[in-house]
Amino acid sequence: MSLLPTLTLGTLAFTLGCASARINRENARVLAGADARVRDGCYDCLLEAQRVYAQLADAKTTNNTRKARTRDSVLVRLFETEILLALREKELALDSRATLERARALVPRLPAAIDANRVLTIVDAVLPDPHGVPPRKMDALRTKHRPLVRKIQDELDWLAKTPLTPAVRDYVTLALDCSHWTRPRPRGGTSPSTPRERPQVPPGSPPLIAYRTAICAGQDTTVLTRVRAAVPAFHEAAYYAAQLTAFTSGETGDGEAPLLLEQAYRRFPRAPGITFLSGWFNTAMSDCPPAIRYFDETIAIEPEHERAHLERTVCLTQMHQDSAAIGSATRLIALDTRSTAQAYYWRAVNRVRRKELPLARSDIDEAKRRSKSDNILTLAGIIEHDQDDLDIAERDLRAARASWRGHKNCTAAWYLASVLRKRQQWRESAGNFESSMACYDTTVVEIGADIAKIQAHPKMAAALKTRRIEKLVADSVDKRSRYYAAAFNGANLNARDGDFARAEELLAIAARDPALADPVGMLREELKRAGPRTIPTKRR
Repeated sequence: MSLLPTLTLGTLAFTLGCASARINRENARVLAGADARVRDGCYDCLLEAQRVYAQLADAKTTNNTRKARTRDSVLVRLFETEILLALREKELALDSRATLERARALVPRLPAAIDANRVLTIVDAVLPDPHGVPPRKMDALRTKHRPLVRKIQDELDWLAKTPLTPAVRDYVTLALDCSHWTRPRPRGGTSPSTPRERPQVPPGSPPLIAYRTAICAGQDTTVLTRVRAAVPAFHEAAYYAAQLTAFTSGETGDGEAPLLLEQAYRRFPRAPGITFLSGWFNTAMSDCPPAIRYFDETIAIEPEHERAHLERTVCLTQMHQDSAAIGSATRLIALDTRSTAQAYYWRAVNRVRRKELPLARSDIDEAKRRSKSDNILTLAGIIEHDQDDLDIAERDLRAARASWRGHKNCTAAWYLASVLRKRQQWRESAGNFESSMACYDTTVVEIGADIAKIQAHPKMAAALKTRRIEKLVADSVDKRSRYYAAAFNGANLNARDGDFARAEELLAIAARDPALADPVGMLREELKRAGPRTIPTKRR
């Protein structure tokens, strides 16, 4: 993988129009340098080569046959480079229309054997970066290109025979194949085959091909690291490497992800996938102010970017900016996307906090009509509980607990217990408070494990580490407090049901929380009098 020195247009301007053998050699050297920049493959490398080819293609020539053939060759190279630039812009969800127009303007000047219009049709069928484009737009593009995808193997076979430069031909082939990687593939002529594994980088491949192979069907960060080492200006490789590290970093974060994103963002601040992922990573690291800035930038570039609208709403909610969060959710609802149910959910969350229960109920009912996700069912149950609509509340909370993550839904367990308490079903209510106790206890243990991972993380920035630990510690304290409160409520309800022994066991647990000292003392006094009819309760 070579990285040649930057080609200067000043040198090129000096060489054009000169007839001496020495100058012709200089032209050949500059042309070879541009070819090398194409093989280096970064976006800036391609732009540099494009400028060289454009000036050579526009230079005046005599009728000399050899010079005319050279010029034809340069025109093909220019066309190829425009194609590569357009594909790279798609990989970054940048606007590629101007680049494609330049390529189309070259078609009448190209050899017929290239079949440039067919190449452009293939390039048009390559999909953009899904992180930068709303799902609705991606769906429309897939529908548009479905006829070509049905005959995609014919197009790939044709590409293998085109007289394009081998590296360019391989890049276009990879771009088309990988863009529709999950398509059904014939086996025995009829049935779909099992999914293929991602392609491997052929030995001796230039950075151009290594990069495109590495971002096919996932990201190969090892290859992308080699590409960036060979071509430091390959900032788009940093973006694709950041995708994997950002989405797999979890609670602990990743020391490299923010550095990769920063490198990509500095070069491509208008790439909506980069701005969105930068915001998403900041939300994952509990740093909402910069996240909101990135989401705002994403929306300014791509106004219908529903994921940016949604994550922005979540961040504003976490920051307790209720009015702003409601406005953000309302804008997302107006887009009428797949995220509409979650938009109604988050608007309801903020309206509950503002004690606007009728409005919150209206929102959560609409969310529930569209989706039965566990968070929607849980909030619905909470609102219905607070409005004493107990039948529906019980049904929704039981459904939330029955979901695949229901055993971790401590809030649903708590409110289901509270619904049953309102119905004076003491034993079952006590059992659900004890279930919420076990849930909160497990959550505290898991948070402790996350804190230990962060403390041991060798690459995580100190400021980020401190912020994450502070948030996790606060969350742990809150969950432990809820654990003790659930123990108190369980003791109370067991006493009401006549199980004084179990009530004493749970009361001993609740007594560990100094905040419960008074109600614990009162309940103990009542228990001494052999289980009275009236026992104080602790509601959260």
